[in-house]
Order: sequence, then structure tokens, then C-alpha cells
Amino acid sequence: MIKEKSIIITGTHHTPAIEIIKQLQKDKNTSWNIHYISHNTGRDTHLTNTIIPLFKANYHEIACGKFHRRSVFDSLIGIPSTIIGFFQSLYLVHQIKPDIVISFGGYVSVPVIIAAKINNIPSITHEQTLTVSLATKINAMFSTKVALTFAETNSKDIISPHKVVITGNPIRTEIFKKTSPKYSFLDMTIKKRPLIYITGGSQGSEFINQLIVEILPKLSTFTIIHQTGIADFANIKEITSKLKLNNYFPVEYVDYDNIGWVLNNADIIIGRSGANNCLDLHVLNKKAILIPLFFAQQNEQLLNAKWLQNIHPHHVIICEQANTSSQVLLNSINQLHLVKTIFKVITPPAIDPLFKLINEISN
Repeated sequence: MIKEKSIIITGTHHTPAIEIIKQLQKDKNTSWNIHYISHNTGRDTHLTNTIIPLFKANYHEIACGKFHRRSVFDSLIGIPSTIIGFFQSLYLVHQIKPDIVISFGGYVSVPVIIAAKINNIPSITHEQTLTVSLATKINAMFSTKVALTFAETNSKDIISPHKVVITGNPIRTEIFKKTSPKYSFLDMTIKKRPLIYITGGSQGSEFINQLIVEILPKLSTFTIIHQTGIADFANIKEITSKLKLNNYFPVEYVDYDNIGWVLNNADIIIGRSGANNCLDLHVLNKKAILIPLFFAQQNEQLLNAKWLQNIHPHHVIICEQANTSSQVLLNSINQLHLVKTIFKVITPPAIDPLFKLINEISN
């Protein structure tokens, strides 16, 4: 007999959240009523293209304040939003009456996890990165379990280390897809001109975009797919159209239907070193040039990059932004292109550990 359960998912690490949602929807033993709670302080590309269309009526926005390490003033003016968000969370948790709540990071998740505790609802906080964020530290005090992606994460940063479970990060199934409705016309081209995929994340990176534009004429032996982000797309397309390149394909955002083909066929991937990107590169055993976001929380992107480089020392070059010019990037591309690699995919477990933990705790 199929059971019926409700779950609230919250947080700002949307990629693992989406993968868990898909696994819940495919659950043969349980019919899940899934709700998502996020903030209303601005919708990023990932949120608008993925989470919101998935949920419609089951997507809920709450007010969200934030603790700014660099600005006490900004932290103080966010207090009213934090208070409003807490009472909104209490109301939603009481109305939905979920069997479990799971958080995927960010300050928006804190009032939701606290509301779950007040209502005696079990909860899981998932920390995606190598460092423990302040939101996770707070959530850990109220959560039933704290799930970590990396065994290397220092669980001593968590007040209740007995709650810690190493689950890894849910790997999005789309990265294993090798067909593409958009880029399949390049199948023959990339055999002669290897593919470079450039991404600064879903929002793009102005710094990386500028470097690429400067060296494009010197990359004529490659095929290039460049995820620019929405903010830079029009400007970059206008600039590069004057170069009349037939090997360069800029795009605002590589969606889930095409990302698997791009990642699997790329000879080199250039981008930031967020946890999702590094884990994808690890699973697919790809060559990469990583430019860590220098103001990332607790320097987590540099730590992510070093973690990946330690596992794949010959496949990963780290270029710290302060020391990276267009010439440094070009030299790194030419150096990495000469490195031979054997394509070997790491197979994810048949049952995702985090999905398993959700089922165990919600019973």
C-alpha cells in the first residue's frame, strides 16, 4: 500500500533540492505532497527556470533578513524581515503539517527549521559545501539530523556533532544525458575542434566573461559554448558578433535538457568552483580551469577547488582571480588541452543516501 506524506523543502542550494524533488516524485512506496519555501528578495535564474515552474501553488515565498559579516548596519535593517519570515514560516508549517522538513542552506531556511522544531516536526539540514555556514550552524541546533556532502567538513563546527550524517550531495541525473536538442549539430565539429565550456554559474561572471572576450580570437582551434548569464548576454553577443566567429556560441543559461551533452563532450570546462560544479567535474572526471569566487563565504570556493585538484591533480588548474589575466587563462587552456584523460564516470549509488535518510526520519 502506498503511503501519503508531506514534505517542506527550503533553502537556496537549488540544484541538490531539485534532484531530491525528482527522487521523491519517483518514490514507488510513498506519494509525496511537496512544498517549497524560498525568499522574496529577488529571484535568480535557477529559481525562476526550475523551482517555481515545478511547484506553482505549492511554492511559497517568505520575507528573509540576512546576517552580513561585513556590515552591521545591513544586518540590523534585515531584522524586521527576519521576524516577519519567522511568523510566515510558523503559519505555513502549521497549515501544511509536513511529515518532515529539509533545508538546503541559506538564511531563508532558518525560520522554517525553527518553526518545524516548535511544531515537533523532524527536520534535516543539508550542508553542501566544505565549510559550515552560519545558517547551518543555527539550523543544526534545531534539526533532527545534519547531512554533510563532504567527510572532510569539520563537524566540530556543529554544536551537536552526534546529529551528523555523511550523505554526499545528490547528483543531478541530467549530467549523464548525452543527447542535446540544441547542440547535437556540433557532434561532428567537436571531433575536429575540441569543445570548451565556460560558465560563471547560473548568474554568469563578469570577470570570466571579460577574460574570454579578450582571448576569443586566439581560440580558433576550439569550439566554445559560453554561458554568460542574463546580465552580460546582450553586451557580449554584440561585441563578439563583430568578430564573425563560427566557433563561438554564447548563451544566457544552459538548461537541464542540454547540460549533460555539454559537460560530457567538453574537453575543458572553465568556471567558478561552487560545490555543485566541483562535484559534477569529479563525477565526470573532466579537465577544468577553476577561478574561485574570491569573496565567497569562508573562502569556500578555493577550498572546493583544492579538494577537486587533490583528487584530480593533472586535470585541474586553479587560477586565483587576483592573479589571473587573459594571458594566464590562455596559457592554462593550452597547457590543459595537452593533458590526456581517460573518460571514467563515477556511478552514483542506486539509492541516494539523503533520499534514504528523508524516508527513515519521516516514518
